Amino acid sequence: MAHTPEHPRTYVCTDCQVVHAGTVTGREAGDHHYEAPAECGACGSNEFVEADNWPHHRE
Repeated sequence: MAHTPEHPRTYVCTDCQVVHAGTVTGREAGDHHYEAPAECGACGSNEFVEADNWPHHRE
């Protein structure tokens, strides 16, 4: 049986649009739970949108 790697949840900075991998905050039933980083490493902003929701994001 082949192992399927888990893909981390990704977040987009709303200010500079850099994509960040989420921070693992826990694990339940074999799945990790992710949160947006505290701060963007590129611009210092703390506003993020999940990458899946980025196309629908409106300020």
